[in-house]
Amino acid sequence: MGVRVSRWTMAYFAAALVSFALAQGIIALGGAYPQRPLSAPATLAVVHLITIGWLTLLILGALQQFVPVITERSLASDGAAGVALALIVVGLAGMVTGFLSLPDGPARLALPAGGTLVAAGVLVATGNLGVGLWRARPLVLPAHFVAAGLGFLVLTVAMGLTLAMMLAHPEPMARHLSADLTGRFLSRGLSLHVLAGIGGWFTVTAMGVAYKLLSMFTLAPEDRGPAGRWVLRLTAGGLLLAWSAGAWHLVAGGAGETAAAWLGHAGWIAAGAGTLAYGVDMARLYRSRRRRHLELNAWFAAWALAALGAGVMLVVLAAASGRLAAGAGAIAYLFLFGWLSGLGLSQLYKIVPFLTWIERFGPQLGRGPVVRVQDLVDEPRARPWFILYFGAVAVGTITGFLGSTEAWRAATGATAVATVAIARELVRARRANPRPAAAPLSPAAGAALQRSMYAPGGVKS
Repeated sequence: MGVRVSRWTMAYFAAALVSFALAQGIIALGGAYPQRPLSAPATLAVVHLITIGWLTLLILGALQQFVPVITERSLASDGAAGVALALIVVGLAGMVTGFLSLPDGPARLALPAGGTLVAAGVLVATGNLGVGLWRARPLVLPAHFVAAGLGFLVLTVAMGLTLAMMLAHPEPMARHLSADLTGRFLSRGLSLHVLAGIGGWFTVTAMGVAYKLLSMFTLAPEDRGPAGRWVLRLTAGGLLLAWSAGAWHLVAGGAGETAAAWLGHAGWIAAGAGTLAYGVDMARLYRSRRRRHLELNAWFAAWALAALGAGVMLVVLAAASGRLAAGAGAIAYLFLFGWLSGLGLSQLYKIVPFLTWIERFGPQLGRGPVVRVQDLVDEPRARPWFILYFGAVAVGTITGFLGSTEAWRAATGATAVATVAIARELVRARRANPRPAAAPLSPAAGAALQRSMYAPGGVKS
């Protein structure tokens, strides 16, 4: 369809994996939560290594290739992806330095400076992707999820930059916004920042990407019908309503507190219903697949989806029992490590060899024998590392609820080992040079396969 492999996608993935491994190592060594408080500067630095360095770079890197595939046209600028990557990586380094200098360190001003660079990188990436989506209207369902996720990304960055300015310049901000409003921002703004990021940007986008990738790689029907549209409406709409209610409460203070609370409850109920509907629809997708044997990426994506369901159930149970604040760290760990990172690692195991195959062997279709995508990986060798990863996340979540700090750190150390091992498998896939065993395709068959590779309902792997 005239869509080329993005030259920046692999660079995004490499930077993301390095950030994730580094963050897990710091947690395992006791340099951040749970060994230190959630509000500790080192913890804030690690959290942003995970949210910006790992998940945001991972998703933006994937979208450089994903958006052109679902829109069947190239992005406005391939170079913009490289500019965005450089801005975000340099800005993240500044943010980490600034966090570690709080509250009065000489480099604390690096926090808002780094946040500004990250915001600039996000705006470049979002603008580039947004133009591609705008040109492809009317959008298919996964593209609607991506568009909603990008909106939440802008919201997340705006809140984060505001909080960074308040942490680095508390007195000047208090003079401009009033001490009362500044205090409310610092006490309640973090929850809105997390809601927009984990709930909106990460989860809504991941839902849409998973819809496309899992239907693509399991040969399941891509049209999700009314169920898919309601998942989007309930999840994205509910999260936006909950965020708006929180923002209203933050800005207005005590005025309209009851109305804001009711709106917030309605938003959370809608988002929960949307997530439940998503789980049911994904189960239907798995049942309707035409590829009966599940490859490793689809198998462990189901484990990530189970983590999403378990996380929602834990939120409901903790809220009903009044222990939501006490269990917030463990629940966030399950969402970040089990659902989002688990889905990311499992899909990288297919995306990296798939793009490698297209780069190296796609042009040979119809000209001679070619290898399969699966010939670039060794699933029996990689499977134990994914089992270790998800098992360690389960242990970490349980010990987080029990308050066992040392066990939680040990579990995160195990996820770090598994992450590095999976990254090594991805490097091996990039370097693999298997000998083709397939019979040569005719020129006509090769051309037909190339045309159908990305076409809706066509051959996908």
